[in-house]
Amino acid sequence: MKFSGSCAGAGLFYAVLGLSTFGPAIAADMPFFAPAEQEYEPVALGTGWYLRGDIAAVRSPVLNIDGALTANNFVNNWSAGVGFGYRYNSWLRTDLTADYQPLYSRSGASYVSTPCQTGAVGTPAGGPYTNSVGVYTDCFPYSQSRGTASVFLGNVYVDLGTWGGLTPYIGAGAGVDVLFQKAQVQWYMGNLVPYAGTTWTDPFTLGTYMANWDRSYSNTYLKFAYAFMGGFAYDITDHWSVDIGYRYLNLGTISGKDALGVSHSRKLDIQQVRLGFRYLID
Repeated sequence: MKFSGSCAGAGLFYAVLGLSTFGPAIAADMPFFAPAEQEYEPVALGTGWYLRGDIAAVRSPVLNIDGALTANNFVNNWSAGVGFGYRYNSWLRTDLTADYQPLYSRSGASYVSTPCQTGAVGTPAGGPYTNSVGVYTDCFPYSQSRGTASVFLGNVYVDLGTWGGLTPYIGAGAGVDVLFQKAQVQWYMGNLVPYAGTTWTDPFTLGTYMANWDRSYSNTYLKFAYAFMGGFAYDITDHWSVDIGYRYLNLGTISGKDALGVSHSRKLDIQQVRLGFRYLID
């Protein structure tokens, strides 16, 4: 019995020893015990981002608003803007642009006079009065006014291939126009005395009246804007290119009053000949 027990004990000892010897090897062969290998790669942002800046000679419509009559010349204004965009491939790109353009800025006197009442006399002369007749002099306005447009557009362009380093393109854009208008009109009599504050008493009605034709206002309007453009670009270096093009810009309708208080409105169709530079960031 002792021999049997000794053999049984020895067998158990070697079984445990065998498990302890081969256990790590088995565990090492099992994949779920090994840490997973991980690879980290930098995220690329692409190679099409660019910045742009533009200036333009502008043909604006002739406006007679708030006493400002713009010159009827082919080029009567200017514009400047900046933007950033992305070129997806050799034929498609988009950008966001912000442009500033003065529409009109005028100050000065209008020498087209208008009768303005400065008094009244009773009729018939000597009384008793049954009516009254106004006494008038000539008055003229002095106007100060300006209007500006800040234009924010999202644009898409189609590049039409490259020939001899020139890449022609067409495009369209849409966005908003922040239209700002400010005006002040003051009236003067022929002796250069301000008309505002002139008072008189009507001998028939016995009422006292005070003249004041002066007016001023300042308003900001948000309007829908859209554009169509075309032109060509030329690569100066790997990162710089020059852009020459034409843009038609519709800024909605502008409204106001002339120096005599008559209301006017005009569609703002803007034509621009633009010169710009694009810088490819990466």
